[in-house]
Amino acid sequence: MNRPVGVMVFILILMCGFSWSQGVRSLGMAGLVLPGPEAAYLNPAYAAYPAGRYGSDPGFRLPIGLLGLLLRPESSPLPALSGLSNLTNENSPFDLLTFYDQLTHLNEFLINPASSRAFINPNTGYPEIQINVAANGIQVTDYQGKPIPLDLGLGSQASISSTKALTPAPLFRVPLALENNLYLDFGLYAGGFGLGLSPNANLRQALQSNQLQPNTEYALITNASAQAGLSLGFGYATQLPDLPIPEVGPTKVYVGARGEAFYGLAYLEGSFSVGLQSDAQGRIDPNQPPVYRGTAFYTIPGNGNGFGARADLGVVMEAQGTTVGLGIRNALGFARWSGTELQWNGSSASPTSTPSERSSFGFVPAFYLNAATQVPLETGTLLVGGDLGYEDSLFGRIGGEYSLGPARFRAGLGFDNGFRFGLGAGFVGPGFSLDTALTTHRAPIVGHTVFGIALSLGFNF
Repeated sequence: MNRPVGVMVFILILMCGFSWSQGVRSLGMAGLVLPGPEAAYLNPAYAAYPAGRYGSDPGFRLPIGLLGLLLRPESSPLPALSGLSNLTNENSPFDLLTFYDQLTHLNEFLINPASSRAFINPNTGYPEIQINVAANGIQVTDYQGKPIPLDLGLGSQASISSTKALTPAPLFRVPLALENNLYLDFGLYAGGFGLGLSPNANLRQALQSNQLQPNTEYALITNASAQAGLSLGFGYATQLPDLPIPEVGPTKVYVGARGEAFYGLAYLEGSFSVGLQSDAQGRIDPNQPPVYRGTAFYTIPGNGNGFGARADLGVVMEAQGTTVGLGIRNALGFARWSGTELQWNGSSASPTSTPSERSSFGFVPAFYLNAATQVPLETGTLLVGGDLGYEDSLFGRIGGEYSLGPARFRAGLGFDNGFRFGLGAGFVGPGFSLDTALTTHRAPIVGHTVFGIALSLGFNF
């Protein structure tokens, strides 16, 4: 496979990876993951836990985001079919940030997607970010003179330097049950995508004090990461004899262990900065050439690969109608990637290129704790659950589902790379199920809360 084709495959896989990770039932509870076999990736002991104890999410998510992508002028690429200039001319409503936000959420119709219009001067129709460099100071503002925070980002960065052998959640898993409580699973993963922009320490200080120091480099730093590959898991999960606990009673105990090996298809990890140097009087010559620094390591099909393995452990306990589970992924892991490293160090924007490797071995665990219980009411049943985890950052959610005959009503709150809020409803009919959810996520770059609508349809035969 040649390099341009490899890059395109990598990008397409990553785009798909954003949209297919959670079911609509879960989204209606702010992304809460309930106890059950569906959570075996986060806790291998759930592979032995009875299915359906807290319901399931069998529906197929409908790609209604295509409606927003194609029908909304700000995100529709269709005018490009008759010429790319139809998207780039000054009269085009097309917004690349809106297009990206909707494209990476194809299973949700976004109500208020991210937009670069926040930076557009209505008097000129063009985005304006003003960088004012005085004799001894610097300011970055919008067209109205309001300061712009330079800590911008999208996605959640995950690379071998931070998560070691922990691969992103699979886009899909194909489980295969074996005898004696053993199982195999195959998967395709793509994720760990993150892109961030931030000032270096010198520039941050200058923006706060509005003063420049002599002989100092002021720079903007961009960090990026992404990876994709194939995974093969081999696990064991079983139920142990009931454990008598005083004042609690008989407690069901499930334990599990899982090993996962992966073959990496594509990988990116980089940090790149562009800066200017002040002179001995603390002044910046705007005509001086920029200073480029940083490294980028990448692997694409036909130019390197990756491989590795890790061990996951888990335990689940159930007593008096309440279930609690603790999973530890990457209890021990190894990963190695081969590819190309680019380096910048000086006034030339052209990097040096050399073959290189990235590898890690050690204990960098990701913890996941969740719990749920069902409360019978005089009319209907209430399910309440919560989860708390740490991977590269802390996240948590609480949510519930009220069942009344064939109807389901859901709500949830959480924090996962920003505030999350969920509302949902469902209907379980003879042979089918229909679910919908109001979803939220943090807008890339501009940072506001984006609301969306998701739908799923399931059939029971």
